[in-house]
Amino acid sequence: MRLPVPAYGAYVEFVVTVLTTLAVLQYVGVFGQSGSIEITSLAGVGLSLPICTYFQTVVCANSPWISQWDRMVQDDR
Repeated sequence: MRLPVPAYGAYVEFVVTVLTTLAVLQYVGVFGQSGSIEITSLAGVGLSLPICTYFQTVVCANSPWISQWDRMVQDDR
């Protein structure tokens, strides 16, 4: 089983982009009341998203028929 080394910069950029998008959608009223942001839900997503993304990267790295996320992995290829 191959465990890829995560590219931390790509993970930070990905998480910040997702959290910003969710915060804007919450603020405009797509999720919940308009004009409010739920910090607890954003914190939960911010903590669980890198873990889930890394597990998905491990699965992709070990499956020959799924292309791996080269941007999320530090490889010297």
